[in-house]
Amino acid sequence: MYNIAAGIWLRLLMLSPLLGIRLNPCELAGQLYILDVPKAELSKWLCIADFESRFNTHVVGQANLDGSKDYGLFQISDRFWCAPPTATPYYAFNGCNINCTELLSDDITSAVRCARLIRKQQGWTAWSVYPEFCNGTLTDPDECFQQSNATTTTSESPEMSTESELTEMSTESVTDISVESTTIDQEMD
Repeated sequence: MYNIAAGIWLRLLMLSPLLGIRLNPCELAGQLYILDVPKAELSKWLCIADFESRFNTHVVGQANLDGSKDYGLFQISDRFWCAPPTATPYYAFNGCNINCTELLSDDITSAVRCARLIRKQQGWTAWSVYPEFCNGTLTDPDECFQQSNATTTTSESPEMSTESELTEMSTESVTDISVESTTIDQEMD
C-alpha cells in the first residue's frame, strides 16, 4: 500500500510543472495592474478569470459545439483569437496573432494583451460568464493594494490578507527594479 501511494505521489510531483499555476485573486490583480489594466476594470477581469478558469493559467476547455477550444486564464477561443496547436476542421481567424499555447504560459502577458483586444472589439459580453456572474456587484480588489492591511490587520478573508502580502512583495520587487534602473541611468550621465 505504501509503495502504491509513494508511486502516485512521485508521478504527481513530476507532472506538477506541466499542470501550470493557479493564481490567487490578489496575485492576478497585481499582475494585471503591472500590465496596465486600469484598477476600475480589475474586478471584472478577476471575475472572468475566476469563472472561466478558476485562476488557472494552463486550462484548455472541452471542445465547444463547433469543435473549437478555449485556452488559458481567460478561456480564449481558438476559433477566433489564437492559432490552434493542431489542424482543425474549421478556419481559425487568429485575431490576436498568437499561438494558443502562448495563452497557457505562467507569464500572463500574452493572455492579457489578447483578452484586452477581445474586450476592445467585442466588449465584456465576449465572455459568456459576464452577463450572469460579472455584471453586478463584484468584490473590490482595492484591499489587494493596501500595504497596511497586509501586515497589521486581518481582513474578513484570511486568503486576501495573504494575497496582499504577496502583492506587496511583487510591488516591492518592481520598485526595487525601478530604483536600480534609475541609479544606473544616473551613473551613466
